[in-house]
Amino acid sequence: MLKVNDKELNFTGSIKELLDYLKLNQSSCAVLVNGEIIKRESWEEYLLKNDDYVEIVSFVGGG
Repeated sequence: MLKVNDKELNFTGSIKELLDYLKLNQSSCAVLVNGEIIKRESWEEYLLKNDDYVEIVSFVGGG
């Protein structure tokens, strides 16, 4: 079971698949896994494991 932004989630797959599952706009997100920033180029290959802690930060424009 993963923790994604402090919520438990039963999910297996890559970061890209997780963002697709959560229906997030990937062009405006940054992803950290266990406190480490994962480069966007690695999202398709980076497989998440049980007990990973994932933080997803979405950028919102405005002023």
